[in-house]
Amino acid sequence: MQLRLNVICRNFGSLCFIITAGIFSAGCPDDMRHQPAFTSQEAPRRHSPEGSVPQVTARSQISVPPAPHGQTTQGARLFAVNCAHCHGDEGIGNGPVAGYLPELPTNLQAPIVQLKPDVVLYAIVTHGMDAMPAFEKFLSSGERWALVSFLRSFKDHAASSHASAQGSAGRSSD
Repeated sequence: MQLRLNVICRNFGSLCFIITAGIFSAGCPDDMRHQPAFTSQEAPRRHSPEGSVPQVTARSQISVPPAPHGQTTQGARLFAVNCAHCHGDEGIGNGPVAGYLPELPTNLQAPIVQLKPDVVLYAIVTHGMDAMPAFEKFLSSGERWALVSFLRSFKDHAASSHASAQGSAGRSSD
């Protein structure tokens, strides 16, 4: 019985060795070696299929659309719903939740904000900044542009409050 078991083990070991040697000697198929390889930005560059819808480029998404009538009104409504709780009704950063934030919201009447180009303000509204969340998924592109248009109205508030402050300071020195 012992002898028979030895013969079976030896035959099984030989069979495993033959199968393993056969697999390694056959190797892997080499068809990948014969396929064309391309690096990034190297031809062939395939174009979109006929009739496909083109992707909108980043440049066309950020280009400033013409301000339609009533955009400031829509922007004011959107500001009241999405922004005033942090920035306050006048945009000076004194909203009801401002004190609970890790940093105070930006004063939107400040010259550093009002001197920024519209596309920069649009990018901030879209992608957020510091503690401010991104509104890309919550507001459409048109709504974000309406907010930018409304933010521009704070420039008038800042100018009028600055002029009245200078006027009252001049009167107090008389």
